[in-house]
Amino acid sequence: GIKWPTFINSSVARHKTLIPIKAMEQLHAATAPQNAATFRDLCDSIDSTGIYLYSTFTKDEIDDAKSNNKSLSFECRQFPRASGYPEDPATGIAAGALAASLHKRQIIYSNETGGDTMYEILQGTSMGRPSRIGVKIADYKLEEINPSLAISYKGSVVFDSIHYTS
Repeated sequence: GIKWPTFINSSVARHKTLIPIKAMEQLHAATAPQNAATFRDLCDSIDSTGIYLYSTFTKDEIDDAKSNNKSLSFECRQFPRASGYPEDPATGIAAGALAASLHKRQIIYSNETGGDTMYEILQGTSMGRPSRIGVKIADYKLEEINPSLAISYKGSVVFDSIHYTS
């Protein structure tokens, strides 16, 4: 099976601490940190701007998605270090960090014809403010010695039945 890390810091702009959660019930049962000062100190001690919980999949689920040319949606929750609110319904920086980390560790989905790797990140569900963030990663090389990633986002957020697209 897949060996999911206990946690990993990842960044495309600011460090987020990514924590895999094996059961969707556990993900949705998580609560925001109760003591903001203690949580901020914890994040500072691990050089993080927030905790990003995400659902995981078994190797069989990933293989099934690849063989049937369907994507895997990661359900996520973002608890920011010190933003003045306990949970964020949509976090592009964290979604990008998760996608880049999964891509780097080759826990990925890409269509069988090759091309870009697509990730669907769902967030805000537990707080009644669902969002969907699509992250596309394309491998390219600036130089043979220095491989890089290009990451692009397309997301939509639903609030009170009003649909915004960015």
